[in-house]
Amino acid sequence: MIKPQILQLVPVCKRVQEKINTQFINHISLNKLPESSEILKKVKAVITNGVIGAPTHMLDQLPNLQLVTVHGVGYDNVDLQKLKERNIKLSIATNAPTQDVADMAIALLLDVSRQITLRDQYIRKNEWEKGNYPHQGTSISNKKVGIMGMGHIGQAIAQRLHAFDNEIAYTARHQRPNVKWNYMPSLVELAKMSDILVIAASGGPSSKHAVNQKVLEALGERGFIVNIGRGSIIDENALIDCLKNKKIAGAGLDVFEHEPHVPESLCLLPNIIMTPHSAGSTYETSQRIGAKILNSLNCFFKDNTLPDEVHF
Repeated sequence: MIKPQILQLVPVCKRVQEKINTQFINHISLNKLPESSEILKKVKAVITNGVIGAPTHMLDQLPNLQLVTVHGVGYDNVDLQKLKERNIKLSIATNAPTQDVADMAIALLLDVSRQITLRDQYIRKNEWEKGNYPHQGTSISNKKVGIMGMGHIGQAIAQRLHAFDNEIAYTARHQRPNVKWNYMPSLVELAKMSDILVIAASGGPSSKHAVNQKVLEALGERGFIVNIGRGSIIDENALIDCLKNKKIAGAGLDVFEHEPHVPESLCLLPNIIMTPHSAGSTYETSQRIGAKILNSLNCFFKDNTLPDEVHF
């Protein structure tokens, strides 16, 4: 049996990498397409991620592509229209990073609200010997929490924050029939009632700058915002203004509007905690995602099934 030829644009965990290399003719070209047009013509499947995606110019160079499989759950940089026109299938690592991304959302919130990093730096700079830490933190218990996005990750975040005796509400494109939390169609109204606003929505044109100056000011000077969704959802200039002028209390960000570039003006602010788009970067998640990718490749080329297919 002739092994299918695939193109790998992103790293996968070692255990899965070995299996992929054994079961397929794998062209590894991290973060970019290979220069050989002969290779591009033979590729039947591509392993990518939410940042690289599968945009139009990439798909145009892969004339025999049949499958795009995403290392993660975000696919906002995948040209769905082009996939539909060419009958190319799409799979994601459904639910694989959910628990770890939700954990990171709580970690970012705790850090920025309780000023954990600032207090750590206070000790490391030998400031404690000069006197007790001079600032108060803010509790994340018994608060009103608004969540933008109520997919797997949004629901996992809601469960965690409910355990802190918080009142949960959410907004999304549609109300979720099996979700017990209060649905609010207006993001501004959700922000207005919230002490904490968590962004767990997907990116793309429909959500670009959904969190704007108006939403941030509705959150208010005692409010905190956490974003583990997509950087494009928050208007970064508006966020900088609100943090700098204390129109909101603080922010915890794992994603950025123009990542990996982060504005210096954002980095200089003391009321923000940042991580480099790594909420799902754990050993456990990498194993789960790798297994999903391998399963998608095997099922697709064996009998044309796709357990984690995205229908569009």
